[in-house]
Amino acid sequence: MGPRGRRATPVVLLALVALGLAVQVAPVTAASPLENLRRGVRVQAAFTQGQELYNRSDYRGARDLFIEAVSLDPTHDDAMALLGWCQYFLGDYRAAGITFKAVLRRQPTWEGLYDGLGWSRFRLKRYHLAAEAFLEALDRNPDHTDALIGLGSAQFELGRYDAALAPLQKALRRTTVFRDAQQELPGARAKLAWTLYYLERYEEALDTFGEAIRAVPDGHGLHNGMGWTLLRLGRKTEARAAFRRALALQPNYEDAQEGLRQASG
Repeated sequence: MGPRGRRATPVVLLALVALGLAVQVAPVTAASPLENLRRGVRVQAAFTQGQELYNRSDYRGARDLFIEAVSLDPTHDDAMALLGWCQYFLGDYRAAGITFKAVLRRQPTWEGLYDGLGWSRFRLKRYHLAAEAFLEALDRNPDHTDALIGLGSAQFELGRYDAALAPLQKALRRTTVFRDAQQELPGARAKLAWTLYYLERYEEALDTFGEAIRAVPDGHGLHNGMGWTLLRLGRKTEARAAFRRALALQPNYEDAQEGLRQASG
């Protein structure tokens, strides 16, 4: 936590203005030791309450408390970092990216900030920039599972399947052992299955789609992927069954309809 009563740096003030925060930072000479102490107590109370709400997934309430903490102390990097994640989980990806970049200027070794910046860019479909941020996170921690999933996902969206394969495989091996990054795990397994499909490694793709379906039985896209993989392996009867399962879960699913037509030909 930064010292109390410090004047905010121009970079931090610009970031806070971009976030729409009403910040009043008193000059060093304007505040008495007692006022600084009271401000510090308020900052810590807001931050602690914000953490509690954040841990309960109340991101809107946590965001407001982190805004209060940062408004009182723009050098409170822990509050800024969690504010960025609140904005991310609330779908305000542009603001989250601004916040993560502001903290990174003071904390360039925090891999979690690069991870947050990467996912914010990913949600904005800025996949090249997202991949750069995830690589920065992995430079600092090669085993950062969430960043591995992010890098693989960004490369997948860019059509770089060779580059997507290794980080996705490593991430899934780590989640099997450590059970972290569970929120992104189903999507990562689906991307790995499709990556193997596009690389024409159909037997491996088939196994991976099977694993994904066991974890998410109602995933219509997974059944569709299974169908296309079986079709490429020449197993048309099984492919038709997979496409029909996809269509039962998602009627009028055009890709599955096309697959079924090809498998019935």
